[in-house]
Amino acid sequence: MTDTEKPTTRDFLIHLNKGNFQAAIDLANELELDKDLVYKAQWTKRILERGPQLQSKDIELLNLIQDDAWITNQCLEICVNQPEVQQQILTIGESRIQTLTIPIIKEKLENKQVVQDLTPKEKTLLRCRWFFIKYMDRLNTFKKIWSSLSSTMHQETGNASFATAYAQFRDSNLIAQAIEFARSENHVALDAIFMHHGSDVLEQRLFILSQIPETADPSRFDLPHVTHDHEDTWLEDPWRKEQDPVEQDWVQNLIRLQVPEETEYLDRLKGGIEATTYPTSASVIADWYMDRANAADRIGLSSNALEISRYAQVMGVTGIDKQVSEYEWLCKYVYVANPKSQQEESYIDLEKFQNMSNYEILEGLLSNTNTSAIVDDMLRLALPWIEVCKKRKQKSNDDKKEEFLLYRWLLDATVVDRHLDWCCTVFENSKPTIAVQDRIIKDDYDLSRLVLAIVYSVNGSMEYLVRLFECLPIFDDIDDTSNDPVDMASIIPNANSPMAIFMELQSVGAFGLTQMMDTLQNHLGSAEVLGRYHANVPLRWYLEDQSVDSQRQLCIRMSSQAAGGVESGGAQFDRDDDWRELLDDMVRLRGDGQGIFGKLDNVEILEIFFSSLLRCGRFKLAKELILGSQKILDINKAERLVIDAEREFFDNATSGNMNSGSMKQAWDCLKILPPTTEIKKEIDLIEATHTLIHEYKVQDRPGITLMPIQIRQSKNRLELISKLINNKAAMYQHHEQVLELVRKLGYGDDLLAKVNALAMLASAALVEEDYSESYKLCHIAVVAALNKNTSKPKKYNDEIDQSVWQICFNLGKVEDFDDISRRLDVLSMAMTLSPVENICDVLAVWRKLDHKKPDQISLAQLSANNNYNSSNNQEADKGWHGLLQNATKQWKLGDLLSGAEHDHSSRDGDGNGKRKRDILRDTVGGWLFQ
Repeated sequence: MTDTEKPTTRDFLIHLNKGNFQAAIDLANELELDKDLVYKAQWTKRILERGPQLQSKDIELLNLIQDDAWITNQCLEICVNQPEVQQQILTIGESRIQTLTIPIIKEKLENKQVVQDLTPKEKTLLRCRWFFIKYMDRLNTFKKIWSSLSSTMHQETGNASFATAYAQFRDSNLIAQAIEFARSENHVALDAIFMHHGSDVLEQRLFILSQIPETADPSRFDLPHVTHDHEDTWLEDPWRKEQDPVEQDWVQNLIRLQVPEETEYLDRLKGGIEATTYPTSASVIADWYMDRANAADRIGLSSNALEISRYAQVMGVTGIDKQVSEYEWLCKYVYVANPKSQQEESYIDLEKFQNMSNYEILEGLLSNTNTSAIVDDMLRLALPWIEVCKKRKQKSNDDKKEEFLLYRWLLDATVVDRHLDWCCTVFENSKPTIAVQDRIIKDDYDLSRLVLAIVYSVNGSMEYLVRLFECLPIFDDIDDTSNDPVDMASIIPNANSPMAIFMELQSVGAFGLTQMMDTLQNHLGSAEVLGRYHANVPLRWYLEDQSVDSQRQLCIRMSSQAAGGVESGGAQFDRDDDWRELLDDMVRLRGDGQGIFGKLDNVEILEIFFSSLLRCGRFKLAKELILGSQKILDINKAERLVIDAEREFFDNATSGNMNSGSMKQAWDCLKILPPTTEIKKEIDLIEATHTLIHEYKVQDRPGITLMPIQIRQSKNRLELISKLINNKAAMYQHHEQVLELVRKLGYGDDLLAKVNALAMLASAALVEEDYSESYKLCHIAVVAALNKNTSKPKKYNDEIDQSVWQICFNLGKVEDFDDISRRLDVLSMAMTLSPVENICDVLAVWRKLDHKKPDQISLAQLSANNNYNSSNNQEADKGWHGLLQNATKQWKLGDLLSGAEHDHSSRDGDGNGKRKRDILRDTVGGWLFQ
C-alpha cells in the first residue's frame, strides 16, 4: 500500500480474517471502526485453540470488549481447568450482568405491580443473573470437593478434567448429586453440600443419607444429631449471607424456562425422594438409624448394624438399648462364636436370631471354645446369655430354669464323651471354696447332681474322674431322716443319658447326694486299681449286677493287661514285686465276696493270675509260687495252666528252633513242673518240631517254611515223616531216628504208625535201589507186625498187615533185585501177612521165578540168609525159622505151579493120588483157600 493510498474497510476485514489482530485494531482506530469485532474474533480464536486451557492473561481480553450481552453469554458458556481462571470468568460475567439487570430490578422487581410486564429479554437477563450467582456458589463448593472427586474420576475414566467435572456439577440437581455422593461414600462432597447448600437438600437429608452403603463406616459422615427429644440443626455456611432478588421464589417462577424433559425429570426425582421436616423429632431420627441398622443386617452385615446402632447412641439417640444389645449378641453368635450351624451359603440376621431357641444360641456361643478358653467363654458368653434369658422370660419346654440351658450343654453327649476336660475345668471353677459371684455353677446341689450324672455316664480316664470327684461339695446340714434315694443303682435303670440322670437326681436332697458321693468314692478306689492295669470300665458298670462271666472277663483283662501279651514278654511289669502286687490287688478286689470280683472264687482268680504270669514268661516266679514253701495252687491245676501257656508259646512261634524265641519259652515253661506224662508229651513234640524244622529243614511247600503250629494242627503227622524221608537223601538209612521222631510226634508206641513209617523208609530205599536196606526194613516191619497185639480191633491189625505185606510184595516184584533167596523170603513174608484176596497176586510172582530150580539156590546161601536175619533181629521168635521153612516149601510150590498144566492130580509118597489144590493147601496151610 502506497503512502498516497488510504486504508479501507476492506483492508480491515482482510487483516481480521487473516488473524492479524493488531493490524486490524490499528485500522479500526484509524477508520474509527468498532474494535469489539477484533476482540471478539481474537477471543473466539483463543477459545478454539486453547479451550479449557485458557490462562489469566487470556481472560484480560474480555475486559476490552464493550458488548455486555455478548460477554455475559461467553462467561456462561466457557469452563476452564484452572479454578482461579474460572472464577475470573464468572466475576467478569457477573459484573456485566449486574450492569444489565440493576435497572430491571429497580424499575420492575421492586415494583411488583409492573412485574408482570417483564419482556422476554428482561426475563433472559434476570435468568442469566441467577445463573451467575448459582455458578459462582457452585464453583466455590466444587473447589472444596474437587480433590475428593479427581482421584475417583481418574480411576474410572482415566481423565480428571476440572472443566468437564465442574460443567456437570454446576448444572446438576443438588439432591441427585448428593445422592450420588452418598452412594459413592464421598463424605467430603456430601458434607460440603449440606453445609453450603442446606436450603436445597436438608429436607431430603434422611433419604440422601440412607443411600450411603451399609458397608460404610458411619463415623466418617456427618449424620443427624439429637438432643433430648428433637434433632439438632445442621451446621450451615452459605456462600452469601443475603439472598439475591432473582432467587426469590416468585421471581424464579416468572423467569424459569419450562423445559418438558427437565420438568419431567425433576417431578420424577421429587416423587421418589422422601422429604422430612427440618428439624424433626428424636423418634424419627431414632427410627432412621434403626432402619439403617436393619438394612445392613438384612444383607448379612450384623457387625455394621451394631456399629450403626452404637453410633446412633453416640449421636444422642436414646431408647434403642434393647436393639443394641440384641445386635451385640447377634455379632457374638455370628462372628465371635462362629457356630457350626452357620453355613457358608446362608447367614443369620436379627430376625432369624430372635426366632432361635435360647439353647440353640448358647450352643452356638460355645461352639468354638476349647480347653484354654472354656472358663473365659463361660464368664464372657454363657453366663451373660443366661442373664439375658432371664430377662426375656422365655423358657423352652425342657428347661425348668435358665441355668438348665448351661447344664444341658455340659451334659450333652458331644461334650462329656469328647471333651470331659472341659467339664472338669468348669466344675473346678465352680468349687464351693470359690466366692459365689466368681463361680460358674453357683448352686451346690446342681454341682453335685452334674458330677454324679457325668461320672456314671462316661468312660473317662481316672485323671478326669478324680478331678470331677474333687469338685464335689460337702453338705453340713443333712437330714438323716430323709427318704431320699441313697443308691445310685436305683437311678440308673430309669436314665440312659447324663441329662436323664441329672433330671432323676432333682428329687434327691443333701442326705441322698451325700450317700451317693460316698459310694462314688468306693467305686473310684476300685477304678483306680483297675486303672493301674489298664483295665478301666465305666463307673456305671459298678452299679449294675454283673454276671460271673462278666466279672471273669474283667479279671482276665486286668491280668492280661499287666502281662502285656505273649510277644511283648511282659513289658508292663518287669519286677516280681509288681506281679505280687497284682495278685494282691486281684484278691483284694474280690473283697470276701463283696467286691467287683465277688462272684469268683479264690482258686479261679489264682488260675487267671498264673495264666497271665506264665504267658509273659515269668517262669521263675511262677515256679516259686507253685512249688515253693507256700504253695498257693494245686499241682494238677498248675499242670493244666503250664501246658496251656506252653501251647500258646508253641503256636505263636515263628521258628522251630527250641533254643530261641517262643519255642524256647515253650520249653522253659514246661520245665517249671516235674515231668508228668502230659508234660513229657509236650516236650517230645517240641523236640520233634526242632528236629523237623530246625535240623532237617522240612518245608511246608518248596520255598515256604513249615511253622510249628502246622505240626500241632496236622491231622496226619506221618505226612511230615513222609516229607522228611522224601526230601532228605539217605534218610531211610537212619530208621531209628525216624521211629523216634514218630514216637515224639505223639504216636508213642502206636504200632500202626511205626510200621507205616517203616514202610515209607523201605519204599524210599527201594526207590534208591538199595534193595538190601529195603529188605532189612521189611524184615523189621514184619517182625513188628507178627508181634502185634491181638486184642486190638481187627481193622487196626488189618491196617498193620496191609502196610507190611504191600511193601514186602513191592520189593519181591523188583526184577533188578538179583538176590533170589531174599526175594523168595520177602515174598513169603508178604504171603504170611497178606489178605486172602491178594494171595494170587503174590503167587503170580512165583511164575516169573519158575525157571529157577531148587538146586540152583544153595542151602549155604539160604543158611547165610537165615544167619543174617537172626543177627539183625535178636527178638525174632521161633516163628521166623518156620517162615524160612515155609520159604523152602515155596520151591515145591513152584514145582507145583509150574508142573504139567493138564495133570489134575499127583501122588504123594505112598502113591495115593491127590489134587494140586490139596497139595497147595497142605503146603501153605488151609488159610490160603478159605
